Amino acid sequence: MQKVVYISNSRDYTEQKDINENKYLTRINKLLEEGWTVLQMNPYTVDVDPKLENYLHKETFVSFVILEKPEASQ
Repeated sequence: MQKVVYISNSRDYTEQKDINENKYLTRINKLLEEGWTVLQMNPYTVDVDPKLENYLHKETFVSFVILEKPEASQ
């Protein structure tokens, strides 16, 4: 069985918060603990224009991850 999962994380380079508390990473970490494995990951880093009014971070990391879990034997 395969599952596609989306990751997004926007952060300031100086941010001290633990990145693993991100809601997307928390979900993927839980799936990995349940036996899912990463089959493919396509990461992208998107620079954010500092001229934007709501400029809160310096980059956004996004990725689509394909997870795979072997079918249970019966």
